[in-house]
Amino acid sequence: MSKFTLGRNWRAASHAGFFMMLVLLLTTACTRREAFPEDSEEPIEVAEGEEAPAKYDGVLLAQVVFDSVDYIVDRKDLLQPFIKEFGDGTVVDKVMIRKVQETKADKPAYYLVGLGIRNGAFRSMALQLDIAADNSLYLSSKNPKFMCHAGPGCDFCYFTFAGNKITGCECSARAAGNNCAHKVSETNSLLSNSRLREVERSEQKPKPLPKP
Repeated sequence: MSKFTLGRNWRAASHAGFFMMLVLLLTTACTRREAFPEDSEEPIEVAEGEEAPAKYDGVLLAQVVFDSVDYIVDRKDLLQPFIKEFGDGTVVDKVMIRKVQETKADKPAYYLVGLGIRNGAFRSMALQLDIAADNSLYLSSKNPKFMCHAGPGCDFCYFTFAGNKITGCECSARAAGNNCAHKVSETNSLLSNSRLREVERSEQKPKPLPKP
């Protein structure tokens, strides 16, 4: 066997060995990523002088189940955070999550809404929620905040919307001079330093069958 043939065979064997080692390393790496999903994300490179992106601070509030909102947290615990978020003496007595969807072609959006009164005038606040793949609803401090303040002669203000976005406010009594002030903020601090309790879910007893 010539030196050329031996060298060729040796090089082929070396390449094959290197290839097998590479496959083994890749397989080991894939297995490790599957075993530790928290390590699967590549680190984000931050240039010198730049700040690292802030960690998502969304808080789970509810989940949409068959087009109904299933609350995860006790809504009573959201009353005081809304009062603090208004910050002007508004007393909030009702909190709910509402779906906004103008037509079936529009993707539904969900808002956390607080209703209250200040000096006899109606006030409302709506905060847009993030929707996860499993229809869980989260509120982050990065979500926008919409507010409606009823003016003289207006008892109640409705949020107006286009598609799935809130666009303004409208008085329930559509008479001249009955106005609602609309304010928008790109962020909110509703849940900062707030502790929320989960809703107590009592075990439902099976209903007795009706008598024949």
